[in-house]
Amino acid sequence: MTAVYAMRICAVSPDEPTLRALLSPDRLAYIDRLHGSGRAQSFAASVLLSRAVALHVPALTQPLEISIAPQGKPYFAHHPGCCFSLSHAGEWAVCALSDHPVGVDIERCTDGRRDIAARFFHEEEVRLLRSLPATQHDNAFYALWVLKEAFVKATGQGLALPLRSFWIELGAPPVLHADKPVVPYTLTLLPFAAADGYCVGLCEQQAHASAPTLTILDEPLAFST
Repeated sequence: MTAVYAMRICAVSPDEPTLRALLSPDRLAYIDRLHGSGRAQSFAASVLLSRAVALHVPALTQPLEISIAPQGKPYFAHHPGCCFSLSHAGEWAVCALSDHPVGVDIERCTDGRRDIAARFFHEEEVRLLRSLPATQHDNAFYALWVLKEAFVKATGQGLALPLRSFWIELGAPPVLHADKPVVPYTLTLLPFAAADGYCVGLCEQQAHASAPTLTILDEPLAFST
């Protein structure tokens, strides 16, 4: 089962003692080495993960001890059966929690990124985007982007897996095509009604997974321990 949560970055402060107490010293040290919006975004995503775990896997000891795999994927070293993924963009952080490997990505849909597809996407995806009318191009581009990012996160390889080494056929549901055989994955575009101009993609390492509901935490301060 997979659960997905989102929260506004501005809903929490990385200097709030009550919220800092939710995170491990190692996690806080990592966050405090960041600057500006990166620090605020990473802190919000970490608080969001803490609350998601408290709601769905209360047996896990908090503060959560997060390790980092060689290719950059965060994981719970002492609880390998509980998988998670974090992402943040603009004013929002998202968290996916699952009993299967999972990846989630959120992107703020802005102009000026259209060259990314030609440089990094698979030729089939580039061909699709070039065939679309201008009114459909941006929606398709961001849908592909968040789904591709979610997939590489779910594999645990991150950007060590080139984005042009596989392609996604947009549909209901989207379909993954890879040059090499891979285990079954389910791709989902999650509706994000909380704010205009954002796109959220989810990838779960299981076949025909049911799409989870994305829940907005409006009052994260109410979830203090």
